[in-house]
Amino acid sequence: MIKNKKKMIGASVLIAAFAYGLNITGISPVLGLLNEKYTSYGTSMVQLLQTIPYLLIIVGSLNVGWLTTKISKKRIELLAMGIIGMCGIIPFFTESFPAIMISRFLIGYGFGLMGPMNTAIVTEFLPAEEMAPYLGLNVVGMGIGTMVGNLIGGFLAGFGYRYFFLVYVIAFIGMIGIRLVLTETAPVAAESYSNAKLNNMIFILAFVSLMHSLFINAYNTNIGIYILKNITENPSATGVVTAFNAAFALMVGLLFGRIFGLLKRFTLPFSVLAAVAGYGAVLLIPGMAGVYTASALCGISLSCFMAISSYLISVSVEQEAVAKAAGVFSIAGGIGGLIAPVVLGNSARVLGGNSAENQFIVALLGMLVLTIIVTIITMKPKKED
Repeated sequence: MIKNKKKMIGASVLIAAFAYGLNITGISPVLGLLNEKYTSYGTSMVQLLQTIPYLLIIVGSLNVGWLTTKISKKRIELLAMGIIGMCGIIPFFTESFPAIMISRFLIGYGFGLMGPMNTAIVTEFLPAEEMAPYLGLNVVGMGIGTMVGNLIGGFLAGFGYRYFFLVYVIAFIGMIGIRLVLTETAPVAAESYSNAKLNNMIFILAFVSLMHSLFINAYNTNIGIYILKNITENPSATGVVTAFNAAFALMVGLLFGRIFGLLKRFTLPFSVLAAVAGYGAVLLIPGMAGVYTASALCGISLSCFMAISSYLISVSVEQEAVAKAAGVFSIAGGIGGLIAPVVLGNSARVLGGNSAENQFIVALLGMLVLTIIVTIITMKPKKED
C-alpha cells in the first residue's frame, strides 16, 4: 500500500514537472523565426516573448501559498495546467504580435502556480530522508518535458512558426494524468500558513535564484538567434539543440542523488559553475560543437540548480512553510527572468552592441561572480537562526 502510494506521488511529480518543462522551452525553437518575422518590433521586444511570462510567474508564485489554504494542491495543479494549455495555444490562431505577447504574459500565471507545487507535495507526503530522489524526479520530468517540447515544437515549426504552439496541448494531457494519480488532500489550515516562518537560507536561495535566472536566460533568449545568424537557417536545428540541453538536464535529474552525495554542500556552487563553462564553450569553440557543449552545460546548470534548491527549501523550513518558501524562491527567479532582456541587452551594448555573443559574455561574467559568492556562502559555518 505504501509502495503504491509512493509510486502515485512519483507519477504526479513526473507529470506536473513534464508540463512545467514547457516554461523552460518557452518559444526558444521559434525565437529566431519570430525575430525575422517581427523585425519592426526589434529584437529586444521579440526576446521579451520568452521572458514576459515571468511577470505573472511572480504573481502566481506569490498567490500559491494563500491558495493552498483555499483549495487542494491537486486543484491548484489542474487550474495551472488549464491556464498553461489555453494561453499556450492562442498564438496558433493569430499572427498578431500584441495577441501573442498577451498570451505569453498570461501563461506566466499558470507557471507561477505550478512552480512551487511539486516541492510542497513531496514535502507533504514524504519524510526528509526520502525527498532527494523525488526532487530529482521533479527535475527529470522538467527535462523530459523540455526535451519533448523542443523536439516536437521544432518539428512542428518546420511547417510554420504558428504550428509550434500546438506543443502546449501537452498541458491538457497533463491535466488528465494529475486527475488520475494525485491524491486529493484538504487545504492547509489558515492558521498554520499565517504562522509559517521563513529563515535566512530561503532569502539567500531567493537571491541566488534571481541572479541565476537572469544569466541563464542569456542561453534561452539567444541560442536560436545565434544559430540562425551564424550557423544554419534551418529552424529544426534550434529544436534539436535545445532538446540536447534538456537531455543533459534529464540526466542530472536521474543522477541527482549521486551528485548530491558526491558534492554535498558544494552542489549549489557546482550548479552555477556549469553555466560559466557553458558560456565559455559557445564563445571559444566554433560551430555547432560549441553550441552543443554550451547546451549540455547550461542544461546541467539549470537542472542541478533547481534540484538542489528544492532540496534545501524542503529541509530548511517547517512543512507548513514549504509552499510559501518555494513561492518566494519562484518569485525571485521570476524577477530575474523578467529583467533579463533589459539587463543583458543594456550590458551587451556596453561591449559594443546587443548581439547574442555579447550577451553570452555578460552572462559568463555574471555567473562567474555568482559562483564566487555562492562558494563563499557555502563555506561559511552554519549558524542557528
